[in-house]
Amino acid sequence: MYYTYGPPNYGYRMYERQNNQQQGTITVTGVGTVIVSPSIARIQLVVSTVNRSLQEAQQENAERMNRVLDILQQIGVPREQIQTTSFSARPIYNYQDGNQILQGYEVRNEITVITEDMDGIGEMIDRVTENGVNEVVSIEFSVDNPENFYMEALSFALSDAKRKAENLAEQLGVNLNPVPLKINEQTTSPGVGPAQVFKMVSTPIEPGNQSIEARLEVIYQV
Repeated sequence: MYYTYGPPNYGYRMYERQNNQQQGTITVTGVGTVIVSPSIARIQLVVSTVNRSLQEAQQENAERMNRVLDILQQIGVPREQIQTTSFSARPIYNYQDGNQILQGYEVRNEITVITEDMDGIGEMIDRVTENGVNEVVSIEFSVDNPENFYMEALSFALSDAKRKAENLAEQLGVNLNPVPLKINEQTTSPGVGPAQVFKMVSTPIEPGNQSIEARLEVIYQV
């Protein structure tokens, strides 16, 4: 794991008290980022078949999907980690001279496969595309219990804010009260899109790293 901190973002305010003693606040933004490796992949796969007969299109689709499910179980994916996302059967039309002509039917069956085997994703893609899958819609990576990493990022954000406030107070020649007057959690988007690297052997999928970021606006009294 690596930790990074954001650039300073702060303000300084002074105001007069009735006893003519000066008192003020320092406002800083603390940023904490935790870099983690994804541990879960969600893979959307599609089996699509087209035939002039709806019944034959459905039968072919079912046969191909059954082969895909068998392959997934052979490589160790539990059945409960395979979910049907959508199923559709639709007519396909062509237009000639303003007339609608039925060409056939498309049957489309989409499933989502959840796996924690990051190293086996490439092999999975190869096996299922050889046995019936004709579209890989998406591969999404995530981590287990992202809330735990976010709480860790919050801790680093608070430390970052304190460090910035202490540095600014020293430059201004004022004393800093280490207990914040107020802490505001800023909205952020934890996680960034995974990097995918495709090479010339099989279908290697590199999930890369994800960053979970927290931002805090912290107000200190001086």
